[in-house]
Amino acid sequence: MTQRHQRTIAVTSAGILNTPLIEIFLDATVCRAPLLLKPRTIDAVAGWGAKESGRRATKVARKLGVPALYLEDGFLRSIRPGKTAPGYSLVIDYEGIYYDSTRPSTLENLLNSDTLLLAGIEDPVERAKYLILNHHLSKYNHAPRLTATDLREHDSQRVLVVDQTAGDSSVEMGGADAHTFQQMLAAALNENPHATIYVKTHPEVSAKTKRGYLTNLVEDERTVVLRHPINPISLVTKMDRVYTVTSTMGFEALLAGRQVTCFGIPWYSGWGVTDDRQLCSRRSRSRSIDELFAAAYFHYTTYINPRNRKRGDIFDVISWLAEHSTSSDTHD
Repeated sequence: MTQRHQRTIAVTSAGILNTPLIEIFLDATVCRAPLLLKPRTIDAVAGWGAKESGRRATKVARKLGVPALYLEDGFLRSIRPGKTAPGYSLVIDYEGIYYDSTRPSTLENLLNSDTLLLAGIEDPVERAKYLILNHHLSKYNHAPRLTATDLREHDSQRVLVVDQTAGDSSVEMGGADAHTFQQMLAAALNENPHATIYVKTHPEVSAKTKRGYLTNLVEDERTVVLRHPINPISLVTKMDRVYTVTSTMGFEALLAGRQVTCFGIPWYSGWGVTDDRQLCSRRSRSRSIDELFAAAYFHYTTYINPRNRKRGDIFDVISWLAEHSTSSDTHD
């Protein structure tokens, strides 16, 4: 029997090299990309998404004549953010990265293709969606659930406006800037005259490690700013409508059955399920929410089983997060 060749992937940052479980995610031996490489020893070069390490990966891979891989945390990552909390899902993109609307990504190309995204996995997709909503699971899962005291008691309608961190690359690469957030807030107020507008700051802004685009917003009779950490699913399920620029909270709101308006170009806009204030001419198909979910969470993401630290699937990660999450039903 012929022994399978173990791939070697060079990475362009120490952060990737030191990422827990990276060799299992990539199914390869991982080494740091030195200045001089022998082409026969390297099968691919990997960097973080559209960051500097990703750009370096493109250059090095081109010189070697091997593929470049672009990495990013998955949509169901861990309990807490940061290096001390190992991630159990990873996106490996061969074209670009999902949050960069300026060029195609593996995810966008998959959604644009004729692939039957739900073929053979209709039941698992439905089950995964149910479990994510039931256990209130998100990328990070340390924030407490929304409480009754977070909301005004006599709202006739509730609209959520999602803030993001200033300088977030997904904002610029989603065709937006600081002015876009002001436009979004004004539209939410004008288009929903009888609603209370809830503005949710980003978790890193809540932790005072970064600033947001709407950080200095002053509350008034129609506007409430939620500055403390809140589990995203518990928040969107209490809203009638959600406005976002490029945040994945917008997609989580779609999963929860809410109407979503996008002022930027996130990966889930342009497929016929969102109210889009910007268009991406490359996105030429209509896709259902279930198809978007299947593409991103099943086909596009690689998972590791947190219990044995071997390759796993979405249900391994859902089960572990549900058991350990501070916002899961298992802790009610």
